[in-house]
Amino acid sequence: MAQNGILRYTVMIPLERHPQRQHAASYDAEGNIILPASEETLSVQKKINVSESQPIPDKFKEALPEKKKRSSPSWISQLRSHVSTLPLQAKSGANELLAEGARQYRESAEDCASVAQRLKRFFLEVLHETWTFLVQPVWVVRPRKEPKRYSRITLFLLDTVRFGGTFAALFVALFVTLNYQSFWQIIQTRLDPLQEIRTETGVGAGTTAELRDKLLKSPMLTTAGGEDEGNLLSFLPPVGPPENRLIIPKLNLNIPIVVPSYDALLREDWVEVESDIQNALEQGVVHYPGTAKPGQAGNFFVTGHSSYYPWAPGAYKTVFARLHMLSEGDDYWVYYGGDKHRYTVRSTYEVKPSNVDVLDQPADRRLSTLMTCTPVGTTLRRFIVSSEEVDPETGEPLGVGEQPVREMPKYKMEMLPI
Repeated sequence: MAQNGILRYTVMIPLERHPQRQHAASYDAEGNIILPASEETLSVQKKINVSESQPIPDKFKEALPEKKKRSSPSWISQLRSHVSTLPLQAKSGANELLAEGARQYRESAEDCASVAQRLKRFFLEVLHETWTFLVQPVWVVRPRKEPKRYSRITLFLLDTVRFGGTFAALFVALFVTLNYQSFWQIIQTRLDPLQEIRTETGVGAGTTAELRDKLLKSPMLTTAGGEDEGNLLSFLPPVGPPENRLIIPKLNLNIPIVVPSYDALLREDWVEVESDIQNALEQGVVHYPGTAKPGQAGNFFVTGHSSYYPWAPGAYKTVFARLHMLSEGDDYWVYYGGDKHRYTVRSTYEVKPSNVDVLDQPADRRLSTLMTCTPVGTTLRRFIVSSEEVDPETGEPLGVGEQPVREMPKYKMEMLPI
């Protein structure tokens, strides 16, 4: 059986058949010549492409079959159609949503207006009825006098004033009774502002005299020249009381300073820390645990009562009742560990009980803070006295690590008992 093949040539074949040439050549879609193949041509298997440099004449192009355009699949057409309608659908949906929102808003506004009108009418009716009731006349019968005409609202106001005045009087009486010790100290100062105030020198005089008497009884501390010349007592550094004390000359106060235990602070048991402070306040003012000591960099923080329950134990329940009388420039003294320290007030102010910034410990200054509750008899706020340590002799501020100036008296070596 003969097989058909396709042979391509670079020659052109006329479209009209020659009467002496019998062939069935034709063109394919690409312009190639298709001849019926014989057995001889199949053995050749020769394929020659039409050169691109030789264009096909127009008369042959007309005879070429037209190329069929590929049709897109149906799902692509549907997708294109759907995508093309998306903007219209989105616009339509947005318009419907806005229209529905506007309709609901109008209905809500109309409902609110209706409710507001009903409430207004209701309150006006209640107000009218109440006022009608209050202005009704009432005749009050008085002994041995003619009845007097009052309105109900007048009687209500009179009763309110009577009740309020009675309650206020009872409250003031109870408040003053519970805090009479603090108020008595303040009143005494106001009545007698020229009362004798013990100064730092006067407070320490008793201790110095007692110490001098003890030292003079020892023959090792006196010289052959007598008590006045060459006494070793004059060469000793200033010695304070045997216990820690706070001395405020302006307020005539000489108070022991109590240092609570640090055990609760190290365990961070804040409930026990507060309990230790309250117990220590029965014995004086308290050096707040964890704050700097006098002479150190930081903030030497001291707190005390301005008032407390009269039946509570302790003799220092009103020790800071007059602390608000201190002002900028006033001095107070602290004897701590046998050393004497002088502080000058720099500012006074009030803070909330929750303000813990007053406990800050600066590393470049030697400060001190006195704190108590204010107003007297309440715990609404805290009164703060902020001070700076100064030289006991010159009054100049002391820097961190700086020692105060102390002038030692001159002495003769031959007078020393050695």
